[in-house]
Amino acid sequence: MLQKQIMIDIFTKLLFQSKKFYDEFNAVDGKIGDGDLGITILNGLEEVNKNTDKFKDDLSVNFMICSQAFVKKSGSSFGTLIAFTFMNISKYLIGKNECNHKDIEDIIDIAIETIEVRGKTKIGDKTILDSLSFIQKNLKAKDNNTNYSDLFKSSTKEALNAFKGKKILIGRARMFEDKTKDLDDPGMFALCKLSEVF
Repeated sequence: MLQKQIMIDIFTKLLFQSKKFYDEFNAVDGKIGDGDLGITILNGLEEVNKNTDKFKDDLSVNFMICSQAFVKKSGSSFGTLIAFTFMNISKYLIGKNECNHKDIEDIIDIAIETIEVRGKTKIGDKTILDSLSFIQKNLKAKDNNTNYSDLFKSSTKEALNAFKGKKILIGRARMFEDKTKDLDDPGMFALCKLSEVF
């Protein structure tokens, strides 16, 4: 289950992965956007890792630190979505020192709702929201004995494959019309690669 030290370990691994795929994240994003996704992810995760010494047993404190890190280091729309997501998760986890399976389901629900509202997008638009939807669906079919690392990795890959040949229907990518059928959504791609370290 999720608790303070596991959070620290996860963010250490995410930082390593963000450095490994830095150029690739920027390149995938550059095909339909500003080409700064790798910058956004790396800067945010570096700031989180600079502040893990402030993490507490109360997980809400830790997620708020993560939110503040992305606010401080990212002015991009993607970074803002991550910041608001962490903030809303923080509000849900007040007083909790660990998360059980139901809590993790609820966290994914919060992430989905936040991105729907803040990103003005919906499931099916071919965004990171769809990857979270696949994670949510697979979580709800499992229980406390779930191997979460395998579930996140398989779900994000499943989502990428499911949207091959489909257009991205939101954001600047809409300008490219049918060209986006042959491209991965940058957020979906990034979440898939980041999940590989779990």
